[in-house]
Amino acid sequence: MTRRSFFGQATAASLMAATGCSLWRESAPRLRVGVCSDVHLLTANDKHWHGDVLFEKALRLYDSMKADAVLLCGDIADCGLVAELEYAAEIWHRVFPGGRRSDGEPIVQLFHLGDHDTGGFAHKYPWAKKCSKDPSAVNHAIVNEDIPALWRRLFGEEWSPVQVKTVKGYSFVLGHYPVNGGGGTGDIPIPGLAEALAKADKDSTKPFFYAQHRPVYGTLPEMKPGILEKSANYQALKDHPNVLAFFGHCHRNCADELNLWQGAFTAVHVPSTNYCGGRGGRENSFSVGNHPDKKRVQQMQRSDVDHTNQLLFMSVYDEKIVISRRDIWNDASMGPDWTIPLPSPDGSCTEAARRSVSLAPEFPEGAKATVSAVRGKDRAKKDVDQIVVAFPAAHAAAGRPRAYDYEVVASADGFKPFVRRVFSTRPCWADAKDTEPVLCAFGKFELPKSGEVAFTIRPCNAYGVAGKPLRIVKPVLSDNKAS
Repeated sequence: MTRRSFFGQATAASLMAATGCSLWRESAPRLRVGVCSDVHLLTANDKHWHGDVLFEKALRLYDSMKADAVLLCGDIADCGLVAELEYAAEIWHRVFPGGRRSDGEPIVQLFHLGDHDTGGFAHKYPWAKKCSKDPSAVNHAIVNEDIPALWRRLFGEEWSPVQVKTVKGYSFVLGHYPVNGGGGTGDIPIPGLAEALAKADKDSTKPFFYAQHRPVYGTLPEMKPGILEKSANYQALKDHPNVLAFFGHCHRNCADELNLWQGAFTAVHVPSTNYCGGRGGRENSFSVGNHPDKKRVQQMQRSDVDHTNQLLFMSVYDEKIVISRRDIWNDASMGPDWTIPLPSPDGSCTEAARRSVSLAPEFPEGAKATVSAVRGKDRAKKDVDQIVVAFPAAHAAAGRPRAYDYEVVASADGFKPFVRRVFSTRPCWADAKDTEPVLCAFGKFELPKSGEVAFTIRPCNAYGVAGKPLRIVKPVLSDNKAS
């Protein structure tokens, strides 16, 4: 497939996304793989977070889609306890007894460990004792076990720090998070990775797959440019352009188009079946990080991450890989499939290439914004007078995507504009389920004390391309006055 033909198909795909039509009319894929991450299971007696329910639901969905394998990118156990890993194995064997799907066909387990599993600290977190109703379980950590023996007992296979497996002729390299690898956010080197990749890369005309828990530096938009070279794992991967790498850890909202990265190789950031969040720096983002003004207290509580559970499904064909994205809480699609031409990057999946053919989201016809004065709470949960702008969500329509986020600018004469970015109310749910008005709060103290303030609201796609704005101009509002 040429670069030009891919662009043409990508544009057509965006135009057909709203109808659910498929561009591809061909034979069944050569390989089907369910891809998930960050299950964060507690023990069988500890049911909060509904992690076990969603993990089993994910596996049964993969069963119905006739997956040949399930790739789980780490953080299987929330507190790093043996009992939690045992529970994961119990659920796996319940859904796939004897390593077989419900139709009797084989399915391969492609699990690897994350920092919560073997980082050597998760079981020491204060919440570990609160989560587990069995006090003895808290002291029974995976890192204190003979992990190869434990893995053999639970999954009936040999374990090594880097494993190479084959499914229907395709190689998978699994890089377990190093035992006692520690906390933080660093891209921890995987010992033996270069040798395992060389072993798996048998045919440069064919893709193979790699997975590790923490992302390789530089493959997410908030990571500084040029940081890739500092990653030992990137150095091992960059010589294999035909590898597709999967990373967990960040609980990324799979509606974010930048979760698909392409450079020297191609990478996908995998969402969590337990809870997901978007990029930082938004007024209601899950994390405070990456906000333009780090000293300012954000004026909104973080988005509700409960019931934000997602997964991926990969179908491998002769000339492409197709990755579907799904909201498993609502059993609905999170957006158009990603299509990756094979066998190696041709530039068509880079951020710049996809941004150039992306369409801006648009508000529905007749959409209007309102402005209200309220007594609310900021991110520090302090009571504060606020001015809240409300407006309808920009949904996918006529081939245009749903908004990834919104830019809200407050401006007035003689006043430096305040720029906010905000997510919708349910950004990790399927578009059709994200129906509540979008809110953006400003502290009243941040705005002029008199005169008029103009609020300009733009819906933006994941690349930052903005649609036509809504604009509302109002006098500065007194407390509890709406307009």
